[in-house]
Amino acid sequence: MKKYRWRVIRTGVILLLLISTPFAFLYLLNNGNPYTRFWTEKQVPSHLAEQGYTDDDYLEAHWVLPNYRINKDIYTDGFVVRFKDEPNVVYTYGVKRHGKEVVQYCEKEIGEAESDDALQIVISMDEPSAKHSESTCIDSMANR
Repeated sequence: MKKYRWRVIRTGVILLLLISTPFAFLYLLNNGNPYTRFWTEKQVPSHLAEQGYTDDDYLEAHWVLPNYRINKDIYTDGFVVRFKDEPNVVYTYGVKRHGKEVVQYCEKEIGEAESDDALQIVISMDEPSAKHSESTCIDSMANR
């Protein structure tokens, strides 16, 4: 009787794993890794606070999950910030996999602040209109 009970339990556990694996995979595809999201949402706001920015300086600041692969040294998750004094420029930050250091991507998106459908142009850090660029940045498309 005990052998039968263990066989039923073992079969139930295996079936549960087989059934739940596709759902877990689809969740991660649609929502990103919760671990990396936690680090991104924790580290980037504290990094910006260290730089002297407050919540009043942001027009928008939120976590994003890009639809494409980025630099292997950085978690795929990103943090998008648009400042009130520069509403047409979108800055993106990421967290390094090793050391959990926050970095700003050199690419900036420029578009109209009123429309999400506006044409987005990627520029480099050398652009003089980018007021909030950090002295060191990382190319998001390098090391893919």
